[in-house]
Amino acid sequence: MTLLDRYIIRQFLLNFVILMVVIMGLVVMIDFIFQMEQFSDAGDNYAQAHGGSALMWMLKLMAGYYGPLVLLLIAYLVGLLVVAAMGFTYLALARSGELVTIISGGISLYRVAAPVLIAGGLINALALVDQEFLVSNMVDRLTMRPGDFKQPDRQTAGMYYIEDSRGDLISCGSFDPISGQLSQVTILVTDDKGQWDRRISAKTATWNDARRGWEFVGGQVIVRMDTGNVESVQPIRPPEPVAFFGTDVSPQVLKARRAAIYSSLLSMRQLSELLDNPAADRPELLRIMHSRFSMMVFNILILAIALPQFLTRVPPNPVKAAVYGAAIAIGSWIQAIVLLQFMSGSLNPVVAAWLPVVIYLPITAVVLSRIKT
Repeated sequence: MTLLDRYIIRQFLLNFVILMVVIMGLVVMIDFIFQMEQFSDAGDNYAQAHGGSALMWMLKLMAGYYGPLVLLLIAYLVGLLVVAAMGFTYLALARSGELVTIISGGISLYRVAAPVLIAGGLINALALVDQEFLVSNMVDRLTMRPGDFKQPDRQTAGMYYIEDSRGDLISCGSFDPISGQLSQVTILVTDDKGQWDRRISAKTATWNDARRGWEFVGGQVIVRMDTGNVESVQPIRPPEPVAFFGTDVSPQVLKARRAAIYSSLLSMRQLSELLDNPAADRPELLRIMHSRFSMMVFNILILAIALPQFLTRVPPNPVKAAVYGAAIAIGSWIQAIVLLQFMSGSLNPVVAAWLPVVIYLPITAVVLSRIKT
């Protein structure tokens, strides 16, 4: 690595860090303004329940909410932040006259662009690491809303008639995504004709991963008795105790059904495990797994496409370059998201995930070939 490479990379990384801190700070500040009352009430409730200062509880809850959110935003917005940092770096080099000096020394613009392209690719790879090892361990908090923190003993919304691979229907009055516990549980066990022949009810249910099923507290099962006369009312046997029900509807499946964003936050290992579950949405999981890598490649392509707006032999107009660069980056990013969302239902999930890369790869090649070095 030459002195020039180290200088450009240092300026680029400095701009990236400044932009990241400013953008994340603005997002947190704006969101906090709207959520201030929620956090204040939550701090008071926790102070009354557990003692201590309401302010300290509020700050602790804010850290638990905004910390994972910032890590998630970095993973999602890293492509745009890299493009913005690249623009600031080359505009600063052009404004100070350093870029003209570099070109006068016989150095190609491709050579000047190489450090930023490499550093941008590494930052996108680190964002993937962030997604795999940090964000994926905070999924439960990321699917919660500030209002969920208001009660120390929170009661979450229920879920109804979740079907497993056998056709059994699982309902609950509340589902806690943190503990994975169900309360006020009702399970309709169906027969070959799709009609329920057993109804299980329980106060609470806890998932047993080793046995792949739910363990009940206060569980009872009611079995229908078939009289053979369809016109008569079928009598029901007295309730019998039941302690366990095996099913493939795990807490992970319930979370994925409850929050659409849940699956996209999981790591590759967690997605692979969920992929083996018959009750999971297999095409959607495959699309998410492949788009995790395709979007990383796509971000590098967008960086290369926006590059000629800032890296020119003649110093560019800063405002014009910034507007064009932002339009290219944001427009391309939105188009990729739209393609991923709307084409996934009609195409093979793997093809849908890599479609933005296939479309933008030749565009990138043409744009880079037209740079006047």
